[in-house]
Amino acid sequence: MKSLLGMNIFVVIISLIVLLIGIIYQPLPKDFPQPWKYRFLSYWAHRIDQLGYYCEQMNLFTRIDLIRNLHYLSIGLFQKRHPECHLKVYDRKIANVSVRIYEPEELINYEKKTVMIYFHGGGFLLGSVETYDQATYLMANLTRTTLIAVEYRLAPEYRFPSGLEDCLSVSRELFKNGNNYKINSNRIILSGDSAGGNLALVVSHSLINDGYRPYLLSLLYPSLQFFDFTLPSYRLYLKRNILGVLNENNLLSMVSLLSEDDIQITNDILFNSHVSIDDKKKLYPFIDPNKYLSISYEFNESQQKNENLIKNLKFLLSPLMSPLLVSDQQLIQLPKILLFTTEFDILRDEGFIFASRLNSLNKTIYHHHFSNAFHGAHVFLYGPLRFEIAHQMIEHTAQIIRNHM
Repeated sequence: MKSLLGMNIFVVIISLIVLLIGIIYQPLPKDFPQPWKYRFLSYWAHRIDQLGYYCEQMNLFTRIDLIRNLHYLSIGLFQKRHPECHLKVYDRKIANVSVRIYEPEELINYEKKTVMIYFHGGGFLLGSVETYDQATYLMANLTRTTLIAVEYRLAPEYRFPSGLEDCLSVSRELFKNGNNYKINSNRIILSGDSAGGNLALVVSHSLINDGYRPYLLSLLYPSLQFFDFTLPSYRLYLKRNILGVLNENNLLSMVSLLSEDDIQITNDILFNSHVSIDDKKKLYPFIDPNKYLSISYEFNESQQKNENLIKNLKFLLSPLMSPLLVSDQQLIQLPKILLFTTEFDILRDEGFIFASRLNSLNKTIYHHHFSNAFHGAHVFLYGPLRFEIAHQMIEHTAQIIRNHM
């Protein structure tokens, strides 16, 4: 009797395991790093994201707060400090904006430091200096630069362009009054990932317009345009639900939370219904995939334009949100650019378009494509969700930055 009961329990356990594997399984390429860890991470992140929607509808708490906490528990909780790195880490304010500074001990008394200003990613909604601490700590250690991570304001509590204004305030202060901070204003690197890469590029354009000159621009899978959501990488990967949260519903939600009045974003935006005929004619040459991706491509658009979206989402097409949508003359003025893209990423193609435009202008650019990495991978450095590819990405990025210093 006992053996029969034990056999039944064993069969139930095996059946549950098989069922769970069947539920979370998603096809991935052969060279995808640690595929089962990625599948489990994506599955549970997606389920928690869905839970957030339900809880928000019942007025228990907001979905954004839930995802922020999940984000921190996944990566920010495993903060590392290594005495052998000889880094002084402290928080302060610059231009009334909170920042975290990572300073190599050998540079503390140096009067003309090279500085990296870092803007974290998170879709303008997530992330903080705490969540990104392990990544910025490792980057500062490997580059041996003074790294200043900016705690810019996030939507929806603070709408566009609040976060950008914080990034601009810190950057302008350091360029204008570098001597007060013992830094060399001629050797300031701007860097960021995803939405932070967007901010780094926008800040660079603005600083150049103000008469300042960033030394180097380092961008990791930057968000560069909100003009065309039908680029091949959007079509391919938006449905793949990267990390369980990069999907169609969350893209619509992000745009809504960035907008001034929480406007209702409908699915037709995915067919560019937010782009007027005039804007299409004016802006399409800046991203033309037929020219810059060397593919046969037709701008995919809704047959019916959405006048509500056209009216309320004009800010998305501004160079302050879509820094790829600028003239060749503005791109020529940029400093040396280090661009890092990943294959499993809805932002892949706009990165390649950016690189292609710069190459066509004979601009100095280093472009490395991580062919077996996914968007957001570089922050999974420690803890149970550690991915080896995260270390490889930061180590390679840091080495390239050092090579160009």
